[in-house]
Amino acid sequence: MKTAIVAGGTGGHIYPGIAIAQELTRRGKNGAILFIGGWEGLEKILVPKAGFVIKLIWARAMLRKLSYQALSAPFVSLVGFFQSIFLLLMEKPDILIATGGYVSLPVCLAAKLLRVPIILLEQNVLPGFVTRLCARLATKIFLAFEESQKYLVGEVVGNPVRRAIIELKKQPHEPTVLVIGGSQGARTINQSVISSIDKIPQAIKVIHVIGQRDYSPGHQKENYLPLAYVDNMAELLAKVDLVVSRSGATALAEFLVVGLPMVLIPFPYAAGNHQWQNAQVLAKAGCAKVIANQDFTPQVFIKLLTDFDSQQYAKMSTACQLLARPLAAERIVDFIYDYV
Repeated sequence: MKTAIVAGGTGGHIYPGIAIAQELTRRGKNGAILFIGGWEGLEKILVPKAGFVIKLIWARAMLRKLSYQALSAPFVSLVGFFQSIFLLLMEKPDILIATGGYVSLPVCLAAKLLRVPIILLEQNVLPGFVTRLCARLATKIFLAFEESQKYLVGEVVGNPVRRAIIELKKQPHEPTVLVIGGSQGARTINQSVISSIDKIPQAIKVIHVIGQRDYSPGHQKENYLPLAYVDNMAELLAKVDLVVSRSGATALAEFLVVGLPMVLIPFPYAAGNHQWQNAQVLAKAGCAKVIANQDFTPQVFIKLLTDFDSQQYAKMSTACQLLARPLAAERIVDFIYDYV
């Protein structure tokens, strides 16, 4: 059996594809796996690093703002459509798994034309534009949230999580808060934390994944560690008590599996405000607190640290474990083997 996985753009679309590929590999049934991605996304780095082969096509996000990128997107994706036809004819996959995002559209259209069955994944509560289009082409749709059933007809299994996260074991550590502010649009988080460095309580350690744009080694102090990027997120998650983060669906799924309490600051410019909807589901379940982007000030961050409450976080951790779906990749792979 040969499985093609189209996954591209951001880590939120790429890591679920990698999680499914890892589960297929773990089953050890001699199946071949091929990733398809775009030249302009992180997949060309992340997929080979995970040990899988990837073929790249041209595809571009259809931005809502008038720009060269927006105007050229349909033509670039048309090129990707013909590349996808050629690639699928050459590789002859038995099934295509699409994780959403702009790279999925030309590949799904080509797969439908060539009668390759399509499995579609939606990570967020509110399905994206491409997912809604591809839903009409899909043989099966898997959802991460029950709330998504208002928009799509699909089976709720959760968001596939990588094996390293699922198998993670917590390690003894001092009270530690992880701030993930390195993704696009997280400058508000970064600036509020950097402005607070000198006021961080001595009893609390802050690890700040800040991103290349705002990183400066000169900010490091005894209880504040800035990191430009993290290759092994599982190792980091094993050593923290609380995470402050945006609310992208794939990251949330990983935090839930680890049982990690969250303070979520949704990216306010996400399409359809989908990060806010993701965050509200977790807040309702008792897993997270939600702070609006404009309200995350240095004062709010310091109060969060000074009010550090281990008992409250233990209750939130239990709520996370109840909401987590660590078997998502397994259930999707079960369907693949039953279908093909």
